[in-house]
Amino acid sequence: MSSKYGAVPSASAVVTGDIIVEVEAPATLSAGYKFDAIYDGQTFSVTVPPAGVTKGQRIAVPFRPLILTAEATPINSGNNMSLLGQWKDGLCGCCKFGCCHAHLCCAWCCPVALMGQVLTRMKMSWLGNAAVETEYRSTFRKTLYVIIVYFVLGLIFATPSPELTKINGAYVDVSPTAPTWKIIVNNVLNLSFGLYTLIVLTKLRAAVRERYSIHGSCCGDCCCSLWCTCLTVAQLARQTADYDVQRAKCCTDTGLEPLPPVLTV
Repeated sequence: MSSKYGAVPSASAVVTGDIIVEVEAPATLSAGYKFDAIYDGQTFSVTVPPAGVTKGQRIAVPFRPLILTAEATPINSGNNMSLLGQWKDGLCGCCKFGCCHAHLCCAWCCPVALMGQVLTRMKMSWLGNAAVETEYRSTFRKTLYVIIVYFVLGLIFATPSPELTKINGAYVDVSPTAPTWKIIVNNVLNLSFGLYTLIVLTKLRAAVRERYSIHGSCCGDCCCSLWCTCLTVAQLARQTADYDVQRAKCCTDTGLEPLPPVLTV
């Protein structure tokens, strides 16, 4: 979102003097081993002293806090960062990271699964609503349940495919006639799954736009979700992650490679 100065404020770090903090060793470690810790919301590296440490032992280490100061970054700066007020790339930017990238493969083969991963990143439930931590951590799993139930019921209530045979110069469908109730159940099942995807994806795109202050409308969100489902899911995945920093994974809750555990001081 541009201001009257034509720029979005961004933060840079200013280093101040060291302070001494106590860190509890996460495991028994030898001298020189390094691990990450968090103090006052900032991550820093800890080097094990020459004598080594045992699990649970508390050691005093220096911590150099950073103070954030704001500076202006022009909107049209050509960098690859996600700026407020705009998408990182367009709907057709799905091949930005290559045609075999995990997010693209997932978007084409099973867009609802990728939708569940983006919902988890946005801390939303499988129904597209804001959720508490205990709820959104199971969003991807519940989305997979929806997919599995849909495909299993689809196999159970599937209707015969048309079998065209040429009779007296005309093609006639000679496939067995499915019972009316089975046709109705099959149609209701397909309609329900389609509506679920459309409604939740529309709510997810609206939430992402709000998070990044991107201009748009509910009508636009609905049209993208309806007519360009795969492209829309892929765009939302790129918008909510930095694939240059964190690798994409098909089978994790967030669609991202898990980060190594960080010890909180």
